[in-house]
Amino acid sequence: MRGTFNGLVLKECAVGESDKLLTVLTLERGKVCLSAKGVRSPKSKNMALCRTFIYANFEYYEKNGRYWLASGAINNSFFGKNADIEALSLASYIVDVANELSGEEAPDEILLRVVLNTLYAIEKKLRPLELIKGAFEFFVSSHAGFKPDLHGCQSCGLVEGTSFCLDVMNGSLVCSECLKAKKSPLEDTIAEYDRFATKNILVPVSGEVIMAIRYAISSDPKRLFSFSLANDDDIYLFSRAGEIYLQNHLERGFDTLDFYRTIL
Repeated sequence: MRGTFNGLVLKECAVGESDKLLTVLTLERGKVCLSAKGVRSPKSKNMALCRTFIYANFEYYEKNGRYWLASGAINNSFFGKNADIEALSLASYIVDVANELSGEEAPDEILLRVVLNTLYAIEKKLRPLELIKGAFEFFVSSHAGFKPDLHGCQSCGLVEGTSFCLDVMNGSLVCSECLKAKKSPLEDTIAEYDRFATKNILVPVSGEVIMAIRYAISSDPKRLFSFSLANDDDIYLFSRAGEIYLQNHLERGFDTLDFYRTIL
């Protein structure tokens, strides 16, 4: 059987002497493993199709229960030879997250669209990289079913007038007064990935960061980056809160995120 699908290459893996195995996030079929014969050869007509960050229309055929690349046409190519290392490392983290959140034969148009929009925003530097990263992390967390409730303090319902922390594992806000009442000082908490989920993870957030998170978790993918944060400290905190929130709810870390952090 032959067919076509539109998809973004999330991952490429060398196989044998000249083949590749591609992980493609498609519009029609969700995540697909696509075998590409001979594409590492300079003579291959499909070489340009089989690179990470390529969004293309792939023509395939099925054989022995597997998808095999026949040919295709590139729709968009992100991050060419002149891409800077910061943008490229962040983009690598974005597609890693997409790979984690997508399922085989489970179409998810929203996820694909937001990943494409995010790669475009990174490549064109539409916003600071840290802001783009945080917005993506909170959006996909919400899309995956981990949407936080940010209407007010989870304990007393207070909406404003004091400082707040994001209670990562409960997906809610907690005010400083309730923290004092519970005798849970910030120095006894962590703001990182807790592999064994044994600790409370509280991330201090300003009013501006709370508003940014609210926007990201309820935004249309087309307008995800249509906001800004004026303060560099708020941008950094928004980004850190996004990665802490996403990693802990997925219960895993990402090597590409670690590399991006070392680049910064």
